[in-house]
Amino acid sequence: RTEFETVEITECTAGKVKVPRRIIHFANGDIMEEFSTDDDEEEEQKAVKQEVVAVDTSKLTWGPYFWFHMWRVATSTISVCDFMGEKLASLFGITTPKYQYAIDEYYRIKKEKEEEEEENRLAEEAERTFAAQRRGEQENPAAVKDQPEGSGASFVNVSFELEPESSLRNPDPNRVPSPLPS
Repeated sequence: RTEFETVEITECTAGKVKVPRRIIHFANGDIMEEFSTDDDEEEEQKAVKQEVVAVDTSKLTWGPYFWFHMWRVATSTISVCDFMGEKLASLFGITTPKYQYAIDEYYRIKKEKEEEEEENRLAEEAERTFAAQRRGEQENPAAVKDQPEGSGASFVNVSFELEPESSLRNPDPNRVPSPLPS
């Protein structure tokens, strides 16, 4: 009976220790550890199994040996062609999308329509403001100043006053005579 009464509780690590998949360090000093789920671990194990397996070609028969080398040549040829194609396209400047001109035209037309709608909205707002001011003037005619109707031309009356020149005998030290054209 005494052996059941005293039970020690110890920390048991049955399996592997959880290692965080990713540790994120924040600017304020906080740290967040991201652990993977069991599904993620299973997917990783499947991906590891699907990786390229090293083949000992000396133990293959003629059929698989020939097939292995043909497959290897084909995949490396495709990789080289893909790489060279990208480099040549970059060299000749043909990296833009085939119908980029149509996409650019669409956005240009869309921008013009938006600008036109904005102008129409501003014009309508100005017309409403002007109409409201006109109604206010018609309701309160005393506030309106009488201005002559313009006939299309305006006349400005400008007059000049000439100051008498000071005598040359008593020159003013604050005035400089204007130069005479030669």
